[in-house]
Amino acid sequence: TFTTRQNSDGAMEGLKPSKETVVLVTGASGWVGGHVAKALTDAGYSVRAAVSSRSVARVDFLRDMGCALVLLPDLLAEEGWAEAMAGCAGLAHVASPIETSGKGDADVLTRQAVEGTERALRFAALAGTVTRVVVTATMASICGSQREANPEHQWSEADHNDAPSSAYSKSKTAAEATVWELADKYKDKFSVCTVHPAVVLGTLLPAQPVSSTMSVVQGFAKGQVMSMMFGVCDAADVAEAHVLGLERKEAVNQRYLVCSRDQISTLELAQWALTAGASGVDLAKWGANEEVQKMAPKKPATDNRKVEALFGRALIAPETSLERAVQSLTQQGLI
Repeated sequence: TFTTRQNSDGAMEGLKPSKETVVLVTGASGWVGGHVAKALTDAGYSVRAAVSSRSVARVDFLRDMGCALVLLPDLLAEEGWAEAMAGCAGLAHVASPIETSGKGDADVLTRQAVEGTERALRFAALAGTVTRVVVTATMASICGSQREANPEHQWSEADHNDAPSSAYSKSKTAAEATVWELADKYKDKFSVCTVHPAVVLGTLLPAQPVSSTMSVVQGFAKGQVMSMMFGVCDAADVAEAHVLGLERKEAVNQRYLVCSRDQISTLELAQWALTAGASGVDLAKWGANEEVQKMAPKKPATDNRKVEALFGRALIAPETSLERAVQSLTQQGLI
């Protein structure tokens, strides 16, 4: 029988890569989840990739990388959870409802995000074998009203979103609060950390569907013009944060913000995309757009020293992440 292992200070031992060590990845068919599954597989773990019935036709890339597929038909139902979690040593809970336009029903999205989080951690506790849990949060549960008092404030893990406005940010902020409530409730079962990505760019995995923020890159690579400013990060860095969150002692009960030091504008991304070979970018159209010309991204905007200390290196540069995105989309004939 499996017994829960603790260090002398009471923290759950970190996972060690082996084919006998099984990690469940929820949301594995998604943009970030696919990268987390790949990073864990590459590290030497046995990965159990949870997919919904709606995504079964889109998961060949997970089979190709050696993941075992398990069906979780609905994050909001009990079906499949016990079987998916059975015998797992770790859980990477990436899955969550995604609605970034701000037009979704905040109450519905929040209920779904909170219920999905509660269910994942409850079944991890019930399994009796899970000792480490990493939950994919978001930068949106970090950035609040802090800059109203101090315009020069740099975002860090010490911040909490005290004024979520969009349906997405409300749902993710509530879900993270639930994570930490349950981390305390189940502290004798497993240790928890959260990973908070900014806008995620990088390499589209072979045969991985285009989704989430990669659709934005695909859009302006095909000629769309949009005025936005945000922090960015690379999918490979986000995935590594999940792996180390499962392994490292210092990650226990920690939040990790994965974000570029500077805020980046979509104009900068379009310029880099053109340099990387995205011939559909028309800089004249960008230059003629008044909203684009008003953008003034904050530099620096984020203190990312904590995650860089975890990695022992700097984060992947935004220009590199964008170049990888354009190259992989081009190679797969998607732009």
